[in-house]
Amino acid sequence: MVPRQRRGAHGVRLVVVSDHSLVSEAVRMALASRGFQALSLGASLGASGRRDITAQVRRFRPAVGLLLCELEDRALLRDAVDVVASTQIRWVLLTRANGGAAWGALVEAGVAAVLPMSTDLETLTDALLQVVAGRPMMPEGQRRELVEQWHREGEQARLVSRHMELLTPREMAVLASLHEGLTVKLIAVEGGVSEGTVRSQVKSILRKLEVSSQIAAVAAYRQMIELEPPPRRPRP
Repeated sequence: MVPRQRRGAHGVRLVVVSDHSLVSEAVRMALASRGFQALSLGASLGASGRRDITAQVRRFRPAVGLLLCELEDRALLRDAVDVVASTQIRWVLLTRANGGAAWGALVEAGVAAVLPMSTDLETLTDALLQVVAGRPMMPEGQRRELVEQWHREGEQARLVSRHMELLTPREMAVLASLHEGLTVKLIAVEGGVSEGTVRSQVKSILRKLEVSSQIAAVAAYRQMIELEPPPRRPRP
């Protein structure tokens, strides 16, 4: 069998983005050895870092982007989504996360392929060149399911947020304290009120959140701060 001819990476512009500068630089050097003209952008994302990365990507005008991102941190995920969505290139994602809604968020933003962190250099090089060539890297059914998972997670987050909006500022403060691990007694001492007052506030919190236990209320609070979705935006 004649082996498939593959276009080389010589001169192909590639940007490597990670919040760990040493990691992004190591990956850049490895891919440069395969012929890519690669730029490493390792910085804390956040608002200012995100804007800086987006500006540098636009100036460099790469043919493809490589994003190294751990997706458990939803704040980091939102920053990554903004970076991907704000550039008019296709991306490959390297991550340890195993599928799910977080993949869907980035696929919807512009990620064309998702690979595990354990991917070898040969496979990664091939995937990047396939993406540059515009070839589909993910079955449409899988892509659609991932995006739908992200949308479902977003709807759940919005539902939780609507319930949270029913809480008074004091009730929200009590719930935040419960989330931090404080007991009712400690919350009462810090607030200068009786334990009975705090227990009444907790009962009101449970009623408004439509849950039956403090554990469930704390879980809802954690979901609110972790799953708050980024605003949807059209592709460029």
